Amino acid sequence: MIEHDEFATRVVPFAVRRHFIRELDLEPLLAAHARLRGMCNRLEGYADALPGLLPSADANTICCDLRAVVVSHARDETAVIDALFARAVGDPLTAAVIRRVRARHISDAIQADDILAALSGFSTPCAEAFGYMLRSFFDGARQAMDFTQLAILTLGAGRLTQGARDMLVRGLGERNAV
Repeated sequence: MIEHDEFATRVVPFAVRRHFIRELDLEPLLAAHARLRGMCNRLEGYADALPGLLPSADANTICCDLRAVVVSHARDETAVIDALFARAVGDPLTAAVIRRVRARHISDAIQADDILAALSGFSTPCAEAFGYMLRSFFDGARQAMDFTQLAILTLGAGRLTQGARDMLVRGLGERNAV
């Protein structure tokens, strides 16, 4: 903003520059969610097939894929959340939501480690316990993805473009309709 008075012209910076959240800003997050959702669907298929055993090749593949998805998801989701809301961490609600998202990443990693131990033979839970472990992971991961998208809708309400808002709402609606 430029102010003029009778003696001088000076530039007055805006107190806060508003960055609008566009569809392009959300694409990495939604891609990370799609990868994790795919992993959840695979694990749900395994849980539904219990008490049968997974072939060794499938167990090795799912171990590698699960480890990679959990690590990349936490990294990718954190990068997007930080980019969108780093300036607002002084706000108590924003800080609390970001802490909640990060805590869920830790919980997902711990649950994934338990599943990896069972799949690789380091632990041998009974079929019911293993099914519970799988269901806890994929139900929790799905809830965490919904929470993150709802958080963006809430924290970024005044900054979301209509397309970005529609993208988040459509994704939430599609998942909850199933």
